Amino acid sequence: MPRLLTRNDDLYGYPYPGRHYEAADYSNRLRNRRRLMLFLSVLIASLLVSLAYTFMRPAVYHSKATLLVTPPVINEQLGDISNLQHVELERQALLSHAMLSATLDTLSAEGGQTDDEITLARLDAMLDVVPVNDTNLVELIAAGPDKEQLPAIISVWLETYLASHGESLANESAAETADISRQLDEIRQKVDAKRAQLEQYRNDYDIVSMERNENRILKRLNGLTDSLNKANEDKVVAQARVGAIQAALAQGRPVGSDRAQAGLVSLEDRLVGIQEQIEELEREFTPQYMAMDPRIAALVKKKKLLEDKISKKRREGGDIALADAQQDLASARQSVSNIQQQLDDQKQKVMEFTTRFAEHEALQEELLLLEAQYRDVQQRQVQIEVNKKKLFSQVAVKTYPFLPDRPVYPYYMRDAGISVAASLLLALLSVWFHDYMNRPAQRVPVADIHPVFVSAPERSALTQVAGDRLPHANAPLALEQQLPRELSENEVLAQLETAGPETRLLIACLLTGLRADELTAFRWGDIDLDADSLHIHNQTGRVVGISPPMKAAVAGYMPSDPDPDCPVWQDAGGEALSDNDLEALITCTAHDAGLTRPSEVNTETFLHTYIAYLVRKGVKLSELDKVVGRIPPTVLAAYGVFSPPGSALSLDSIEPVYPALQTFFKTQTGGLSATD
Repeated sequence: MPRLLTRNDDLYGYPYPGRHYEAADYSNRLRNRRRLMLFLSVLIASLLVSLAYTFMRPAVYHSKATLLVTPPVINEQLGDISNLQHVELERQALLSHAMLSATLDTLSAEGGQTDDEITLARLDAMLDVVPVNDTNLVELIAAGPDKEQLPAIISVWLETYLASHGESLANESAAETADISRQLDEIRQKVDAKRAQLEQYRNDYDIVSMERNENRILKRLNGLTDSLNKANEDKVVAQARVGAIQAALAQGRPVGSDRAQAGLVSLEDRLVGIQEQIEELEREFTPQYMAMDPRIAALVKKKKLLEDKISKKRREGGDIALADAQQDLASARQSVSNIQQQLDDQKQKVMEFTTRFAEHEALQEELLLLEAQYRDVQQRQVQIEVNKKKLFSQVAVKTYPFLPDRPVYPYYMRDAGISVAASLLLALLSVWFHDYMNRPAQRVPVADIHPVFVSAPERSALTQVAGDRLPHANAPLALEQQLPRELSENEVLAQLETAGPETRLLIACLLTGLRADELTAFRWGDIDLDADSLHIHNQTGRVVGISPPMKAAVAGYMPSDPDPDCPVWQDAGGEALSDNDLEALITCTAHDAGLTRPSEVNTETFLHTYIAYLVRKGVKLSELDKVVGRIPPTVLAAYGVFSPPGSALSLDSIEPVYPALQTFFKTQTGGLSATD
């Protein structure tokens, strides 16, 4: 395989030692020294600032006392919400401005102040009350730098609060008793007045029952509604009967009535008897004899007379039935009209009654509310008389303040660890930012590049398909790691865009499954555009189909009248290019496209890229020889690593054209179709 060498490489690609590398080592050592100095400078400065801030903060001590708040027992069904409310009330009382002012006055009177004067604002910042979750306990907390002073402040605070709480209980108890008596008298007067108003309202509007539907007006409305429903049902039945009779008469079907039914039955019986006699005679005599016999003729005539009489009787019965049905319908309609008129009149009365009854219910609700209030006030009066203390919140000290032995804030060791970690991170980020801002430009001087193409030594493992990167046939794991480089679609597309028509056709052939040794023997006569096929002259004599991208590549490079025996790729003398020449075309295109490590890109790279694409699409490994010719079993084992999970597919089930070829030639030609 040809390889691009530079001025600093020997023929085998190894660099010459010299001053260039000594200068590079010196530059690297100088750069590392600067990075170390920057790292240490930032680290030390950050540690000094952060640790100084951490340890210069004053220590804060806490002293606590616990207070139990017992809510008033007015109702045994009071829940957690009531308890929380009373706890919050006591908390607000402890932190009120009046309580803190009284505590500060007591401290000043008892001489509990130190040289550091305590003001009301400072005392407010020092003290806090924190409820204990799911309990009626509250913690009284004093925080400050002077741990000797904190227990004394909490003790004075507790004494002041307990004294104020006891005094307020005595005052509230007397006021509560007088207030309860006054409320009871007022509510009793309201209850009596509301009862008298409700009784007068019942007499005025004839409300005899508390149940709405049991009053006379509503009962009459219900009766009229039931009667109207029954009358409507009778009307519907009468209408249906009239319609049925009319339809039967129109169709000629018999319709009977009760009045005509008796005579009709006797006539039909006589007709049946005569019909039976005639049928017996028809079985004994011929029609000619029956026509000549006067007795039989009289019997037939009598039959016709009976049939006419029955028909007339039925018509009369239908008329009678229709008249009866129409009379019933008229009667039903009149009944519905009368009941509807009565119902409309009654609805007006019911609407007025409904309004009055709603007002009555509102008065009743007001009376019930007043009576409930009266009972509540009575119960409160009884409870006050039984136990006045249970009507107010009770407080009791559970734990007294203590002298703290260690600070609670700040956490010097934790904050020091955070400071060290943050300083290290800042120093590392500074070094990274310095390297990022001063990264060397990656340029290759043009004057140092002298391309020389040489042929690599012959190797025997994978010369037919994948080059010489496979060691031997019994190492499939090594095969997976030593396959040629696989190009991405973007890299292939970049080379197609950079290449000329000659190299573009070469890349299209490689991405169709042709090998370099087959392409050197390729002639214009091997291309059959009419049959869309390429004839490969090797030991198998295989034929490869021409895809639309391949046809576009051929059209871009083929002369107008090519010589069938002329090589497709030839030099100035008309001779076919060798394998090394084709490798050189591919390598130069990779350089021009700006690919990384362009010396690794060759004909084997493109062939391997195409085979890997087919295997990733799920093609059976056994069908690859239809596209790229015979492949050694060891090479097939190496490509097995690219196969997706599941059953493999046949070659006809996938799209064999490499995607980058389709993308490029669609862009160039404005779209390709399968018939192009």
